[in-house]
Amino acid sequence: MDKIFFTGSIEAVFFENPSNFYKVLLIDITDTNSDYLGTEIVVNGTIGDLIEGETYTFFGHLTNHPKYGEQLKVTSYEKEAPSDSRGLINYLSSEHFPGIGKKTAEKILASYPEDTIDSILNDSSKLDPILSPAKKTSLLRRLSENHGMEKILAKLSEYGLSSKINFQIYDFYKEETLDVISQNPYQLVEDIKGVGFKTADRMAESLGIEANSRARYRAGLLHLIFESAQETGNTYIEAKELLDRTVSLLEDSRNVEVLYDDLAQTILELVEDGKIQQEGTKLFENSLFFAEAGIAKNIEKLLSRKSEKIQTRELDRVIGEVEEEFSISYDSLQKTAIKDALDNQFFILTGGPGTGKTTVLNGIIHTFARINDLDLDPASYDEEVFPILLGAPTGRAARRMNELTGLPSATLHRHLRIGTDEDNNLDESPDELSGRLLIVDEFSMVDTWLANRLFDSIPPGMKVIIVGDADQLPSVGPGQVLADLLRIAELPSVKLERIFRQDENSTITSLAHSIKDGKLPADFRERKADGSYFEAFGNQIPEIIRQIAVSWKNKGNNPFEFQVLIPMYKGVAGIININTILQDIFNPLEGGLQFDFQDKVFRRGDKILHLVNETSLNVFNGDLGHIIDLIPAKDSESKQDEILMNFDGSEISYPRSEWYKITLAYAMSIHKSQGSEFATVLVPMISSYNRMLERNLLYTAITRAKKSLILTGEYQAFNQAVRKVGCNRKTYLLEQFKGLEGNGKSSKSTESVSDQAIFEFSESSLSSETSSESSFEVREDVSSFIDQEPEELILSQELIEGNKISPMIGIGQEDLKIFSKN
Repeated sequence: MDKIFFTGSIEAVFFENPSNFYKVLLIDITDTNSDYLGTEIVVNGTIGDLIEGETYTFFGHLTNHPKYGEQLKVTSYEKEAPSDSRGLINYLSSEHFPGIGKKTAEKILASYPEDTIDSILNDSSKLDPILSPAKKTSLLRRLSENHGMEKILAKLSEYGLSSKINFQIYDFYKEETLDVISQNPYQLVEDIKGVGFKTADRMAESLGIEANSRARYRAGLLHLIFESAQETGNTYIEAKELLDRTVSLLEDSRNVEVLYDDLAQTILELVEDGKIQQEGTKLFENSLFFAEAGIAKNIEKLLSRKSEKIQTRELDRVIGEVEEEFSISYDSLQKTAIKDALDNQFFILTGGPGTGKTTVLNGIIHTFARINDLDLDPASYDEEVFPILLGAPTGRAARRMNELTGLPSATLHRHLRIGTDEDNNLDESPDELSGRLLIVDEFSMVDTWLANRLFDSIPPGMKVIIVGDADQLPSVGPGQVLADLLRIAELPSVKLERIFRQDENSTITSLAHSIKDGKLPADFRERKADGSYFEAFGNQIPEIIRQIAVSWKNKGNNPFEFQVLIPMYKGVAGIININTILQDIFNPLEGGLQFDFQDKVFRRGDKILHLVNETSLNVFNGDLGHIIDLIPAKDSESKQDEILMNFDGSEISYPRSEWYKITLAYAMSIHKSQGSEFATVLVPMISSYNRMLERNLLYTAITRAKKSLILTGEYQAFNQAVRKVGCNRKTYLLEQFKGLEGNGKSSKSTESVSDQAIFEFSESSLSSETSSESSFEVREDVSSFIDQEPEELILSQELIEGNKISPMIGIGQEDLKIFSKN
């Protein structure tokens, strides 16, 4: 059967989301090729601008909702232009085309008697004797808006692109869309975020564009230089690696040989055109190169500003007053940190858990306020800006700053007025921040792009203090800004190392510091007052977690204070599967309503995680919340199923089209947990996590636990993680600082020596040699430094791995003592 279509006039627009073009419409049916018997039907999907009352044809497939009946899910649509002469005259002389009356419309029709609208858009020259230039321009623009967009979108849909991408393409190129694609579909890779090389290559092949075209080579290189940064966290890629990977990409996509010399020449052309940046054999995606340069330039600018020096005697006196007021006694290093922070325009404070970073921060804040005679009561600043800005990369980290300092705190996205994760326009200079002191916590999570935006917004006179733990995971986005800044001796910094926050019954902090130092303590597997260890193989992890969770629930504890942190999403011991198990324990269905979505279900009361930044809604990437209610489509204004949620007091509602922004959070990734703390944390580590087993990953997971910690898995996997230092990312930030020395600008050069360096990696020089630099994924043989364990004689591995025995065998109530309700 042909694709199902419905033709009819738009009777009502029930819902529209301007950010993604999703609409729910009611149409009055005039024609259809389906067996649908009604006179009206609801259609929904990604749909552009429409005119109520006008006639359109919608293509798609029928969906039969058990409660709300049949609806049409739209895949494409087009506007029905009037076909008879009378209808055309009425249409062209309507209010949609001001300045054209019926007589003029009749002349137009006489000049274009067949396929009137399409003929005008294809060749408008016959309008010249009929319309003035201004009226002709207006007519063509409106015809293109009301008629051409649908045809362009329909054509784009033939290439298999998503509706969201189709609208981005149209929004960028407008009526020139199809011309651009027919001439060079690879241009989409450069211009449209979300269009990758393989998509453009399929389009190009269907249009007959040769596999050895220069445009194809450019697109492949540009695609991989950006993809590499996203995959590895590096801010540049070596020329040899880029050449190797691009050859593989181009030859895998089409079975045609690609010459290294041709690709090397294309790289030089991209550099010459300013599409990528080059330093020797290092090649950079533009935004990352200029972001690193911007970070260096703006920090240098901060350092060049003279900070008013405070007399040592005066500073000591004020610090003494703060100590007395808060019953604190700072040690000599903590006092040094407070003094250095106030004596410099830029300062870095680092330290692991329990080393007193918060204590020092509060000391800095209160000393700064006393010296500058500032009132720290936010209520006193009705019209003035509060002088101290506190920020963090995530919502939970920002709220934690507020709890620890008692002062207002917000995400960096909110401070910088960045609306969403995708709003990262580096071409626009951000607005300057307001205030006299900026403190940013959890700075290890800040990537290169965000750091550049932040430092570019610092006004003259503002002091900047960044705080973090460089031993934690680096940012999800490219770069390792905190770690790089700590390697620059000229930047004022203090590292706190003495452990203060630890009582005799706490072992979590000492374990974290042992892991940071690259070793597991001798008593790692022994039961502690605040921790337990359960040996288990990968296929036993779900059952271990299930039994521990049931014990936690039976003790009357709050499920929201029990957090499982896992490195990977897939697999039997992955986040997706464990979330399903924990959801059934902590929030069973028991006859209530649930909504299916992709690989999960949502229920009222579920613990959920927000995955993107939505500043306007006051919810951010990493925020934890819960589902308040599930609203069926028949009861919602959007005519879609909706989920009503609460994130730390902010109530928001998402229709089904936006559920990709949330996920279940009984188990979550270690990356997503950064900036958060939980009463009890459970961390599994097994050998199948292999490439994720690194020291900073385990260190980050363990330091999320406030009161108790449960570790389960294979001792060898924990040992491997501790012994393996995370790969040091390839960044150029240090060199950007060096480039600023002396002349105040980068020493970037594209002289022939650099060109020659790239050509050294041409086909001829690759024939007989390989380089460790070219390996995309470095694999370490960890077996050589894993301690050999004595052979255990009590149970065989075959019995354990085969699930012939319970994974909790031998575990008694003492082992689960930490679950006793406080």
